Amino acid sequence: MLPTMSNHLCPPCLWLSLFVGCHFAACTATQPSSSRHAAGPELPVTRVILYQNGIGYFERRGEVNGQALSLQVRPEQINDMLKSLTVVDTRAGRAVSVSLPLEKRSADQLAELPEQVRNAGGLLQVLAVFRGAEVTVEGDKGSAKGRIIGVEAFDRSGSSAGEPGGQEWRLTLKDREEALVVYPVNAIERVQINEPTLSAGLNKSLDVALDAGNWKPITLSVRLAGETPHPLIVAYITEMPVWKPTYRVVLGDQGTSLLQGWAVVDNVSGEDWNNVRLSLVAGNPVSFKYDLHSPQFTSRVDLTPQHRRMAMAPAVERAGMAASPSPPPSPMAPAAMSGAGGMVMPRPSMAKRSRAAASEPYEAKEDYATTADTENLDYNLGAALEQQVPAAATGESVGALFRYDIVDPVTVPDGTSNLVSIVNARVKGQEVVLFRPGDRDETGMPLPYRSVRLENATDSTLERGPVAIYSGTTFLGEGFVDRMEKGTTTFLTYAADGGVHLTQSQTNSDEGGRLLKIMAGMIESEVISVIKQRLAIKNDHDEEITAYVKTAKLGGDWKLTTKPAETVETGAALFFPVKAAPHSEGTLEVTWQQPIVRRIGIDTDLSTTVLKLYLGSGKIPKEIAGPINEILALKQKIVDNTHEYSRLKAQHDQLSADQDRVRENLNLLRKTAGNRALMDQLTEKLASLELDLGRLSGKLVRLSEENADLQRKMEATIRSVSLDNTGKAS
Repeated sequence: MLPTMSNHLCPPCLWLSLFVGCHFAACTATQPSSSRHAAGPELPVTRVILYQNGIGYFERRGEVNGQALSLQVRPEQINDMLKSLTVVDTRAGRAVSVSLPLEKRSADQLAELPEQVRNAGGLLQVLAVFRGAEVTVEGDKGSAKGRIIGVEAFDRSGSSAGEPGGQEWRLTLKDREEALVVYPVNAIERVQINEPTLSAGLNKSLDVALDAGNWKPITLSVRLAGETPHPLIVAYITEMPVWKPTYRVVLGDQGTSLLQGWAVVDNVSGEDWNNVRLSLVAGNPVSFKYDLHSPQFTSRVDLTPQHRRMAMAPAVERAGMAASPSPPPSPMAPAAMSGAGGMVMPRPSMAKRSRAAASEPYEAKEDYATTADTENLDYNLGAALEQQVPAAATGESVGALFRYDIVDPVTVPDGTSNLVSIVNARVKGQEVVLFRPGDRDETGMPLPYRSVRLENATDSTLERGPVAIYSGTTFLGEGFVDRMEKGTTTFLTYAADGGVHLTQSQTNSDEGGRLLKIMAGMIESEVISVIKQRLAIKNDHDEEITAYVKTAKLGGDWKLTTKPAETVETGAALFFPVKAAPHSEGTLEVTWQQPIVRRIGIDTDLSTTVLKLYLGSGKIPKEIAGPINEILALKQKIVDNTHEYSRLKAQHDQLSADQDRVRENLNLLRKTAGNRALMDQLTEKLASLELDLGRLSGKLVRLSEENADLQRKMEATIRSVSLDNTGKAS
């Protein structure tokens, strides 16, 4: 590789002159276009719709006098254009076809270039790798023309006195007289490449090296048919920055506030938007990227024979009857108002339109100034802002989306941002205190926030964004609003409040109960499970406050017995209001109830309580009151017998133990002489125990048999009783 040439051998003007000659000679057709492109003055942008999913919808309108329309498109926009391009001739004409150059990766483009061009990187290297090319050299030594033989360095160490040492590069050319001409490189001022192919290739190599594919516009040519001029509507979508909403809330009196909203719009389209109709869509429609520009190839099996074969001679067919020619393909039927690529222009939505402002405009009171007078610091900021910033958008619901249509035409120069007013309305909004579960201070107590309870009473959907909050002329803080549909309520927290404290308590209990069903010896009963939550707010401020406590909804069948007034409900939470007077405590108790169904057997102890409660309610049908009373009596008799059996069994066990001791003593006395009187006494005691044990055993047997009879009778009675959940016997 040749060494880099020093500045005194290759001044900048040499490198520039080389390519200036290229631009105005063979490379004119390939020079890059400006990055600021347009579709032409006859089709300016007239409508822009920006979405929250990173796309923008564009419309162009105008007349084209010829039979072709050229659109300049940046490479990153081409795939969205191909997906959505719609061309409509509002007269009898139509779009016939759309053509554009194929996309090729930089590596593929370089691979198609000659190796000499790919490796060229400076004057010395260009002259070296272009060996054999015909050039014209001009400079201090005159001009020379010929084919490049090469570039070589000569040692100047043997130069005359006063000349600097080092190397001197020289270019050797072969002219048309077959002579070799040597030209000092440091004397070259201009090199003209006389090989058009190499010159064009060098320029293409420079475009790729500059990554021209990332900024150089692509030209789409739309061929038109029909009479001229063509009044055209061209529509498409391209990738665009999302529009960004920002809001301001000015707190007012009597629970009303001024809500204002703006949209920050960024124009990075590459051209100015002059007096366009601008719309902003709140929502996120589905959109995706898809490469339609790059050629798509598929892998195929290579069945090329690996050995050389002889070519076959062509087969000669005998003359015979000629086959009938295939019919020509039928031409495409013209379709009026059809777009290129089979797409049609979207029709305007028929949804009802409404002003984004409040239905009743706010009127400033006479005792308030409506302008920001520097001498009047108590002016009404809300009234001033409301009158000086009128609503500049209408609202329209389009399916699950909401569209703001800016009333007046908008001008946004390329590469700039613009703020557009979209909301200016009086809404319900008051300053409150908010407690959120899980948020606690350094002491572990619930953390209170100053907040604005805001209701979207406008006809617009508010997209998520930051909110600046004012009270009078005082800035209070900043909040953040999530997406709000019409009629929904949210809380904008903007500061902590150490003057409010929350304590909570909870009790659980079961209340009431009713019999649902008796079937096949089973009882289904319902018990009401109750949770009572007590909220206590201590207010250390000098004014009354309303605190909202956020509470998660209980799942399952839990229901609030009564919902307090002004409770705010969201998808998964409830915000309970608690009012507290100055330096006082306010309380609120909410009750949750959930029915619990229990299934038990009639013969169990738990069923006795359920049946007694049901009998005591007075709602039992007469036809089953008797059987149920009989069941309860049988159950009670069985219980009494069981208790008596247990008592007698304990006596029986004690007598049996005494009997064992007496027998043991008798056995000891029989082994010794004497003590006859004691033996007689123990023998008499043993006989008495035998009699008592016999009587107890008989009673135990009778109780056991009686309980068995009672159990069989109760089971028979249970089978005779059936009750459905309507309370009627069956």
